[in-house]
Amino acid sequence: MRKIMFTFLLTLSMIMLINIVPTKAFDNETELDLLIRRIDHINEIYNSNYYILSEEEFINSKITDTLKSYDDYVKHLLNYDLNELENELIVNITVDSETINVNIETYFRSTSGSRTLSFYNGNNKMILKYKYSGSKFDTSYKPGVTVTKVNTKNFFEMSSHTGSFKNSNKTYSIIAKGRVITPSGVVSNKSFTVNFNL
Repeated sequence: MRKIMFTFLLTLSMIMLINIVPTKAFDNETELDLLIRRIDHINEIYNSNYYILSEEEFINSKITDTLKSYDDYVKHLLNYDLNELENELIVNITVDSETINVNIETYFRSTSGSRTLSFYNGNNKMILKYKYSGSKFDTSYKPGVTVTKVNTKNFFEMSSHTGSFKNSNKTYSIIAKGRVITPSGVVSNKSFTVNFNL
């Protein structure tokens, strides 16, 4: 009789536990669905393509420096007040593509140099390595461009760039394309134009 009673109580406990877990998972899924619907609504209004990272994208992104697991990332998103999140998304979406002009001073007779500048509100740095002759860029050398993040929570991730010589080879213009990664999601199709002037 004790064995039957023990088995009955154990089975009852397991049934209760099974019923509790899916309910909590369902609540999180409902909250996440609500969040995704809000993001879709913002995308519609602002003609943008903001989205929440998939687990694979999260693992491959640099945001893992601040949030250690995908579960932490989802919990972080669910902790946002929806109105606060909406305001943050709008700020990130409406950041215009910047055009930055940088003057390079050539005080030395060297024929090569590098220049570093901050952009995207100081969240990133761009480094240009170049060669020049007098007051013009050396067009036989393709300048190297590197973008690094300064801020680990909100930054631009460059996927590609193009560069061209302009203004009688006195300007090297770079268009950096990529996406902005924030703790609340990703804004893709962002670009920054930087003009380096000799």
